[in-house]
Amino acid sequence: MCKMKMVSTSSMGTLPKRVKIVEVGPRDGLQNEKNIVSTPVKIRLIDMLSEAGLSVIEATSFVSPKWVPQMGDHTEVLKGIQKFPGINYPVLTPNLKGFEAAVAAGAKEVAIFGAASELFTKKNINCSIEESFQRFDAILKAARSANISVRGYVSCALGCPYEGKISPAKVAEVTKKLYSMGCYEISLGDTIGVGTPGIMKDMLSAVMQEVPLAALAVHCHDTYGQALANTLMALQMGVSVVDSSVAGLGGCPYAQGASGNLATEDLVYMLEGLGIHTGVNLQKLLEAGNFICQALNRKTSSKVAQATCKL
Repeated sequence: MCKMKMVSTSSMGTLPKRVKIVEVGPRDGLQNEKNIVSTPVKIRLIDMLSEAGLSVIEATSFVSPKWVPQMGDHTEVLKGIQKFPGINYPVLTPNLKGFEAAVAAGAKEVAIFGAASELFTKKNINCSIEESFQRFDAILKAARSANISVRGYVSCALGCPYEGKISPAKVAEVTKKLYSMGCYEISLGDTIGVGTPGIMKDMLSAVMQEVPLAALAVHCHDTYGQALANTLMALQMGVSVVDSSVAGLGGCPYAQGASGNLATEDLVYMLEGLGIHTGVNLQKLLEAGNFICQALNRKTSSKVAQATCKL
């Protein structure tokens, strides 16, 4: 045990003692599924994730069913889940109308979705980065008066499907703006999974000069198999909030060969191995992953789930 401590402090930078995992499977993981997942299945998945001890579970998205049919049952899902004490169930709200519907359904925290790439913003939400801030401003003002916390996402923090490389300065600028507008936490996303630890280090170094470390999270996709390595780099730099998705569900529809998000099971296994506290019961988490994979009739993307299922 002592040796382990020496390693973690000397050669690796000081790792956080505990990590808050933001489980995005029910929203980010399911939103691109071609077949509609039934409302009871979504509710059961979220309840199983709550039972596994995850403290933040992104439940759904209050977006128009016309654009994302999979999330058309957002109100039923948010009202149907068991609200465990001490667990947050944020929802994505792309505009003021979505925000108002979310609050009416009982949401206590919302998330807004920005990007560090002009072209991605244009194609994703049909406006410029500057215009996206105007939309967010309306949500943040309404959230302040309703005493609702707002989390911000910055997509394409390590690369864009349309613009390629994204400058760390641009990511820092967008993150600073979201923070100054009132987002208590900002999740920096490698949306297409092209980043490597070196790129992650450069990006975080730039962002950390503008925004307090405690307000930052990372959200890595595993398209190129770099999600755990990139996450570890962020942990070594002091980040202590990590987004992940049970069974590695999800992935960006615009990324070639996108294999989805970092699997929560793999993240928990790595963090446990580093002696970092997560509060998550890995066995119960594996059960939740197994449940949703059976419901979707697909194999898990979690390496840990694949390995333990063969044992």
